[in-house]
Amino acid sequence: MIYEILTIVPAKFADTEIDAVSERIAKQITAAGAKIEKTENLGKLKLAYAIDHVRYGTYVLFYIEAAQEVMAKVDQGMRLADEVLRHIIVALPKGIPAHTARPTSYVPPLNAEGRRSSEKGEEKAPRHDAAPAKAEEKPLSTKDLDKKLDEILDSDIMKSI
Repeated sequence: MIYEILTIVPAKFADTEIDAVSERIAKQITAAGAKIEKTENLGKLKLAYAIDHVRYGTYVLFYIEAAQEVMAKVDQGMRLADEVLRHIIVALPKGIPAHTARPTSYVPPLNAEGRRSSEKGEEKAPRHDAAPAKAEEKPLSTKDLDKKLDEILDSDIMKSI
């Protein structure tokens, strides 16, 4: 059966070291008894949240052919590998896809104001909304004010006290 393994290599490894790290991971996969069909380096991206104080990771995708029993060994090896920050194994129903996978960068969620926080520091022009028009109020005379206060005091609120 064909499996897809997506691994995240932490940013502590330089871009020049990623090929060597992916080779070490590939040797570990083949040592478990699987056959690697294809390997893709998907690039370095910012993680959605920090994992073990790491904010960036390089995504490396492996397509392997292995029996289901072998995958338990591969998964255990990935969990113990220091080069792998996180990994996921998915069984592919139709084999290796023809298109090249490209992850998109992380889009932050909405903040309390209902806006997306900008990572690039793009500042937008301030929005000038027209102030709502105030309703014109007539000044109350003393008699009208006393009448309103009496109505409030005589209302159900005061009767329940």
